Amino acid sequence: MFERDKQSLRDMGVQVETFIRDSDMDDNTESRYFIPAETFVWPKGTSLTPNQLRLLELAAKVWARASFSAEASRAVMRLKALGMASEGLELAGFAPRILTNEPGILQLEEAARDRLEVTFDYRAPERSVERRVVHPWQVRHVAGQWLLVCWDVERQDVRNFMLKRIVSRIKPTGEQFEAITQAQLEDALERLRLFTLQNTAVVSVVPGTEAWVHFEMDSHAHGGSTTYEFNFMDVHLLAEQLRVFGATVTVHAPSELRDAIRSGLEKVANAHA
Repeated sequence: MFERDKQSLRDMGVQVETFIRDSDMDDNTESRYFIPAETFVWPKGTSLTPNQLRLLELAAKVWARASFSAEASRAVMRLKALGMASEGLELAGFAPRILTNEPGILQLEEAARDRLEVTFDYRAPERSVERRVVHPWQVRHVAGQWLLVCWDVERQDVRNFMLKRIVSRIKPTGEQFEAITQAQLEDALERLRLFTLQNTAVVSVVPGTEAWVHFEMDSHAHGGSTTYEFNFMDVHLLAEQLRVFGATVTVHAPSELRDAIRSGLEKVANAHA
């Protein structure tokens, strides 16, 4: 079996293992391949109705144009292999599209899965570009931004890197790191949650504008209010997002966000003066 074929099976979640008899250790043509039954058995007593399968297929279509589209399609293929064929998706026309727009997201997901150390160039706010070497733990979507939760090798500490601030190709170093514990990951995610809660923005928008639609779609019921309060990860990235709405958005807090928006608009005005 070719290595690419084994990798294709593994990408679909099929755990292929290799067995070579002691007498054939010097001859890999005698390799035997098998799939452990316990890794490919549907949980006992679990079944999916046609409606449930259609909902899963709908979820896959939501990701159809995102970086996870191939993985979502493979997951649906495995579900169909159970014998519960889809009867057609009446809701397909209503399926939204999730766009990640982050070219490195899938590579980081794979590096986290395979415990591969990677390196990339990163531009922090108002700082020069720095080379980072990290152990990817998990890719998360937090407060409207994709970020990487990881171990920074040089700083010997947990770090969160915004994917939008990665300014180079993500390259594996060839090193593999030790698997982390669930407790380590949970601690990192709790620190991330607490950090996010410390950053709260309050804005108001003009009703009926693009900004109003943007916030109304992402918010809970406000009872007709046009003032929104939400958490954010990066004040400069948030300023970039709000700047496009111009005068239809008024920032009440924090002052750093107002300053960042004003500074960006002044730069645009000066560049076109």
